[in-house]
Amino acid sequence: MKNTVLALIFLSLAACASGSKNVQKLDRLESVGEDPRIILMPPDIRYYVLTAAGMPEPHREWTEAAQANFAEAALEYANGMGADLKILRKDNLGPEEIRYETLHSAVGLTVRTHYFGRNKLPGKGENFDWSLGPEINAIGENHNADYALFIHYRDYQATEARVAFAILAAASGFGSIDTGSESGFASLVDLKTGDIVWFNVVKAGKGEFRNRAGASRAVEGLFDEIPSR
Repeated sequence: MKNTVLALIFLSLAACASGSKNVQKLDRLESVGEDPRIILMPPDIRYYVLTAAGMPEPHREWTEAAQANFAEAALEYANGMGADLKILRKDNLGPEEIRYETLHSAVGLTVRTHYFGRNKLPGKGENFDWSLGPEINAIGENHNADYALFIHYRDYQATEARVAFAILAAASGFGSIDTGSESGFASLVDLKTGDIVWFNVVKAGKGEFRNRAGASRAVEGLFDEIPSR
């Protein structure tokens, strides 16, 4: 029993381990105007619950609270870094914004997997050279903006039944059972060139978007070393 308890403590600590890693190709934000303007694309933040069987089910209430808290915390953070942040609403996106939202999801997941992961892409290696294409400058012109900020975040919370199953599995010697995770990434795109000039990957332990105070800490982790004015 003692060994089982120690194992569960170890798993809990591992799940709470925090970390972030980023790449920065820009020393500071630049703009032809007084303050650099950043448009924040609708944050792709989603919360799920893990059932006893380990199936993820979307949690609408948590997701909506997280998105609202993130927007407020992001505005505060942008003011501190000397940037004018404009948040785009999901229901006000035009065809171009929707297209680049989809494109960024694909490119961002590829960057996280193949640049920060072990499976490097041929011809890329350690060279950070990723872009959404120069045609994105149309969005910059539409919103009079210099940069676009994209957010991707997923949080999986275990139900009580799932936790109980994990404890039972550990006590029976069946090994560890997934009891949730959280991870995400953020990227800053130069709207003149389409180049990704900053990209940050975060793991667990950076904050909790479901409450306002936690969202501020989470934003700080998500925006770690983002270029400022």
